[in-house]
Amino acid sequence: MIEFLLINKVLIFLINAIALWLALLVYKNNPKGKTNKLFILMTVSMLFWVNFSYFARFVGQDQIYQSLSFIKIAWFVTPLFFLFLSLVAVHIIQEEKKYHFLNKIVLFLGIIIAFITGFTNLVIEGIKFENGNLIVIYGKGMMWFLAIGLFLMSAALYPLFKKYFKSLEKERKKIEFFLLGIFIFYLANIIFNIALPIKFKVSQYYYIGDYSTIFLLGFTAYAIVRHELFGIKVVLTTLFVTLIAILLLLDIIVFTPELLIQLFKGLILAFFLYFGYLLVKSVLGEIERRKELERLTIQLEEANVNLERLSQSKTEFISMASHQLRTPLTSIKGYSTMLLEGSYGKFEKKGERVLKNILTSTDRLIKIINDLLNISRIELGKLELEKTPAQIKEIIDSVYKEMKPKAQEKNLKLIWQKPIKSLPEINIDILKIRQVILNIVDNAIKYTDKGNITIKIQNLTSKIQIVISDTGRGFTKEEKNRVFELFVRGRAGIDTFVEGTGIGLNVARKFVELHDGKVQAESEGKGKGATFYIELPVE
Repeated sequence: MIEFLLINKVLIFLINAIALWLALLVYKNNPKGKTNKLFILMTVSMLFWVNFSYFARFVGQDQIYQSLSFIKIAWFVTPLFFLFLSLVAVHIIQEEKKYHFLNKIVLFLGIIIAFITGFTNLVIEGIKFENGNLIVIYGKGMMWFLAIGLFLMSAALYPLFKKYFKSLEKERKKIEFFLLGIFIFYLANIIFNIALPIKFKVSQYYYIGDYSTIFLLGFTAYAIVRHELFGIKVVLTTLFVTLIAILLLLDIIVFTPELLIQLFKGLILAFFLYFGYLLVKSVLGEIERRKELERLTIQLEEANVNLERLSQSKTEFISMASHQLRTPLTSIKGYSTMLLEGSYGKFEKKGERVLKNILTSTDRLIKIINDLLNISRIELGKLELEKTPAQIKEIIDSVYKEMKPKAQEKNLKLIWQKPIKSLPEINIDILKIRQVILNIVDNAIKYTDKGNITIKIQNLTSKIQIVISDTGRGFTKEEKNRVFELFVRGRAGIDTFVEGTGIGLNVARKFVELHDGKVQAESEGKGKGATFYIELPVE
């Protein structure tokens, strides 16, 4: 019996210590937060319930009136506890406005039944002791008390369950530990505080129902730490240190009679408290760093959203501007051509040279604008491929014929090594793949001062590989990684062809990727030429 009373004392002490720590930390986290205040009220009402229920049995049958007063106080605060629990649940899911009417009903019923229980004999008529066990004599209003109590319990569960099944995974995790603590607490109270004493007249196990509050507090604490229920992440560490310190202190006071051993254990307790303080401090520091990281992550996400929005605006602007510029440039090209052909009379040779320069510049601008339009359409997802079965050999033939005069102007050999064996047809957008090959061959001619440019095809069973190699200026390993990026040009390109834009190869890569193919470039270094590989799947 003495051991049972000692265990009871230890449990009551632990429950009070945990509850007070939790209430203090929740309050310190946000003193003005409504949810935090409601949690504190719930914790205080729970402590009144558990402590006065314990006091009623502790004073014993010698002070029957005092024991009755204590049990009435315990029963008085019980509906208030469930009232606050219900309000906390609604505020946790941040839907207090949605359940405004339910909150009013809970508040009204909780206060009414609390005062009826505490100040009348309708719920509790009296008490008696049998074999040291306190027996409650129930009044005529006991069934109403139970009905309202079950309603208050349900009022806490209903919003949580409704929100739980409609929420995303992260939001569910925030609720489920709180729900688990409530479920264990409810189950223990229904069995040991309602069913056994009322139905079966067995009251010696009351403490299991009362002390099940430790589960509610424990799971709530875990939810707070793990899923930021009230924004406190250090609670669990603090509770862990506190519980061990309490157990060490109880061991010194209750179980260690010798003074010398008490002093030794006291020294151990002092060391533990010091290192526990350091542990909590380190956890707090880690939490602050994590909060800072989360803050920076949010800022980065916002910056990314803004960047995407700006990129979208940039793409749309390029598309619109390109459309607007292409029309007058086409007119300039048309009129220049007509002037050169003599449609408006003959020009002197000086004038013809100027017109040719205008036409060349206009062609270059139209090509740039077409490339920019293609890029913007791809980025906006508006570019559609018009695929048809085609022979890649015929496309290269047309590119070869178009680019050969340009190569001859620089005294370069443009070599087209036609395949001996016939190649399978591939399903491609002919105009776009022709532009890919044209862009790469054009680049090779621009950046090759002497030697040759060679084009050949390899049939690699599941894909066709087009190889375009030159004896030009090549590029470094660093430049290789960026050669297909938009508006990026190698050192050789800048030195050799100052009017380049760094758009052509980017467009080529995007067109090939739209065909589920790939394009890559290789070079042994500056002055050692370059080789481009275009791979297209054979469907």
